[in-house]
Amino acid sequence: MNNPAQTRAGQAARLPWRTIAVGTTQILITGAILLAIGMLWGPENFTSAMRGLPWWSFAAAGALGGAGVVVQALRWRIVARHHRIEVGLGAAIARCWQAAFLNSVLPGGLAGDALRAADDSTDASVTSRRRALASGFASMAAERLVGTSVVFTAGGVVLLPLAPLAAAGCLLAALIAAVIASRWLRRVPAAGVLQIILLSVLGWACFATLFMLSVAVLDPDAPLAVLPSSAAVALAGMSVPVGVGGWGIREMASAWSFTLSGLSSADGIRVSVGYGVLALASTVPGAVILALRVMPRLRQARYFAAGPRQRNRRRRATL
Repeated sequence: MNNPAQTRAGQAARLPWRTIAVGTTQILITGAILLAIGMLWGPENFTSAMRGLPWWSFAAAGALGGAGVVVQALRWRIVARHHRIEVGLGAAIARCWQAAFLNSVLPGGLAGDALRAADDSTDASVTSRRRALASGFASMAAERLVGTSVVFTAGGVVLLPLAPLAAAGCLLAALIAAVIASRWLRRVPAAGVLQIILLSVLGWACFATLFMLSVAVLDPDAPLAVLPSSAAVALAGMSVPVGVGGWGIREMASAWSFTLSGLSSADGIRVSVGYGVLALASTVPGAVILALRVMPRLRQARYFAAGPRQRNRRRRATL
């Protein structure tokens, strides 16, 4: 008969390999989709998008991305407060910006938020340490799912007259996300839930505006009427947790939305690539925050890994 402790230890040992396998699969999926796009529509859609972005578009992306991060931080603080977690606005913004960067460069688009929920830094306080981790994940999951529900709702609404079946799929995804989020929103009063929804809509508007900016820069002849719908479909596509940073799935969704509007699918791919570059650039402050938070921990880890003798030598040297 197997020892339960040994069984749990074996499961814990196998978990990282499953995580690595899932991450590797997502990277391969992203690479395969981007390779297929390059073969079908040509690699010039990628290069022309990168060359066609003026400097001021990156400044605008930083402002819009920063506004989206602030909105998310405000939304997270509302949920966290009702889960007995107090996070200052500055700390919440720093954590959300760091999460945005990690979500953009790691498979699945959720790793940064998982770290945000599990971070044990001193910039947040909890009433009950025993359930701190569970409360952290509950507050993070609730606010992310509300945002996801808004994204899929917007995609479903604009697709209703164009592709009813796809619209039904988006609305179903929005409903599922909302139902799951409601489990962790029971502690939040109705006024707080309304604030969270409104902030989610505002956050969606920030990134939809960033996508429309990419369209205006890279495809200035596109009719203004199709900009919101193409942005809604592209954002819904990249919200599917497959791949890395939304790449691949977003380009396919954007190309399809342009086709539905009677426009060139290649133009849809180009503006989506431009959006991806701008969105990634807007998360650079998150990379800086991550470095500033990690470096002291690395120094501390090296200090303890040095061994007692070297630690004693360093102490004597500082005296």
